[in-house]
Amino acid sequence: MLVVPFSSLSLARNPSRIRFLLAASAARVARLAMSASPQAAATVSVEYAKSGRSTCKGCSGAIASGALRLGATTPDPRGYDATKWYHVACFPSASHPLGPVESINGFDSIKEDDRVELLHELEKNRKRDQTVVSPSEEPSPKKVKSQMSPSAEGVSDKASVSVEYAKSGRSTCKGCTENIAKGTLRLGASFHDPRGFENTKWYHVACFPTSSYPVFPVENINGFDSIEDHDREKLQELKENHKSDDNAADHLKKEMDHSIGGSKEVSEKNPEEVKNHNIKSDKTVNPLDKPNPKKVKTQMSSTAKGVSVKASVLVEYAKSGRSTCKGCNENIAKGALRLGASAHDPRGYDSTKWYHVACFPASSYPVFPVENLQGFDSIKNDDREKLRELEENYKSDGNAAEPNLNEEMADSTGISKEGAAKNLEELSAGNNRIRPVISFSVSDINKDYKGATLPTQWKAFKTVIFREQEDGLRASAKIAAFDFDGCLAKTSVRIIGADKWSLQHKSIPEKLKRLYNDGYKLVIFTNESNIDRWKNKRQEAVDSKVGRLDNFIECVKVPIQVFIACGLGKGKGTPDDPYRKPNPGMWWLMAQHFNSGIEIDMDKSFYVGDAAGRENDHSDADIEFAKAIGLKFHVPEEYFGP
Repeated sequence: MLVVPFSSLSLARNPSRIRFLLAASAARVARLAMSASPQAAATVSVEYAKSGRSTCKGCSGAIASGALRLGATTPDPRGYDATKWYHVACFPSASHPLGPVESINGFDSIKEDDRVELLHELEKNRKRDQTVVSPSEEPSPKKVKSQMSPSAEGVSDKASVSVEYAKSGRSTCKGCTENIAKGTLRLGASFHDPRGFENTKWYHVACFPTSSYPVFPVENINGFDSIEDHDREKLQELKENHKSDDNAADHLKKEMDHSIGGSKEVSEKNPEEVKNHNIKSDKTVNPLDKPNPKKVKTQMSSTAKGVSVKASVLVEYAKSGRSTCKGCNENIAKGALRLGASAHDPRGYDSTKWYHVACFPASSYPVFPVENLQGFDSIKNDDREKLRELEENYKSDGNAAEPNLNEEMADSTGISKEGAAKNLEELSAGNNRIRPVISFSVSDINKDYKGATLPTQWKAFKTVIFREQEDGLRASAKIAAFDFDGCLAKTSVRIIGADKWSLQHKSIPEKLKRLYNDGYKLVIFTNESNIDRWKNKRQEAVDSKVGRLDNFIECVKVPIQVFIACGLGKGKGTPDDPYRKPNPGMWWLMAQHFNSGIEIDMDKSFYVGDAAGRENDHSDADIEFAKAIGLKFHVPEEYFGP
């Protein structure tokens, strides 16, 4: 029995607290019951990861975009299906019996060689030793990591080393965390995982921690006889380098930063080019003369600040989707136009930083006249015009290094800034509308908002507070978007508190659940300027707003993505916040960075809000927000009924 201590006197004065405590007690009892209930049978599926944001529930490591992954889907007591994703090697077969591999959902849709690899990996899982973990005994990721770490630290008699050419481009170097390009020579350290199978950590040759594993003599490495002669010599050189430096691990990490496979740009080259590049680098720089990483960063930063005589700029179409824009930290899509700034690295070779055209710091590099750019003659005419217009926009504004939302839009679309501002307010309807580019970086995410602490699942980006993705929330081409106050929930601006709300319409939970089951992603876009305005009571304003939203999601029992615009509207001396409705900044933030890259179907998506500009409405922010994006618009009483 759950006992909730309280004062009879305080409750007599505050009947609403009785309801709150009883509701909290009931919720806690429900959670305890859920945790005590036996695990439901899981449905297992296999697919290629749609993004790099999923996390393996076995090892807590990220699952790379495009990597083969296994998912265990179980019904959640709150009324929807929840999927836990795993690396194939981490999948807990003891907890989720698979049956015939061919019966796994999605098996027919993966490539033939990946089917073979899957069969091989799962066969290894089936041959695990007697250390079988039951669902209730499955160790937490922290325990697994602590058990794995002694082996990973390189006890030579517990690990074996192998060498081979990477079979695909999906493996990640454990030294530099960059992808290992297909066909690149790689070294693997294999050891017995406490969960009952063999685990291999792959490294670029230059990143391999030779002091931690039994790598010498190299002739004894598994696979040495199967690699080409010049690669055998490369391993011999690795041995010589090891002897010349007492601290081989630190030395190799210094080498790693820009050596073979150490950057996404280099990894795009074919294996032969990478090999030649590495040999050239080895001859150019004496390992003992290399500056430490801090000195290198200092020297490189001065170059990156735009001494034009020390950097050259080139333009091209991205050869793959693996390069990362140094401006916004987002991937540059294969075939997308990109600008590269090449500068001489103090360690003896040229290094290129790639950028989206809209993110390129034009004030730091010699980009103009654009006709002089390396590769300009090889791009299409319309893309040449885009660069010329970029030049014109830059000339009309001295500060091109940090564009605002309108400037980013101008850079990415080639229109004037005035035209970009107009389009930001009055975008034409449909999928072909002009879209502002929202630069988003993980480094810009905060755990608090202007001094106010956010709950664990909430984060802040610029003037937006957003709720992190939970299990069950999936990206989709179909978006069902809603305002919160006056649409989904009855609230009052005069009364604050996480429990000071009620459902606007009784049909809301059923309607939202039906949309979710039909494949829609549910998103709430809501303004809350009090969070910015109440400087002395900001924490109280944050707790009230996010508390109401959390409680609403718990009430309707459906996963929902949430964005709160905290900025102020345009006023005397106050610029208009691009993320505050009716401005569409929140929508583009979601569409570009929180939907796994899936193109949104505007014909099937819609927005529901109460601020429709009618006689008794407080504003027209919701209907204008929908118009700016090109979404179908509904008022709540029309969509949810009376």
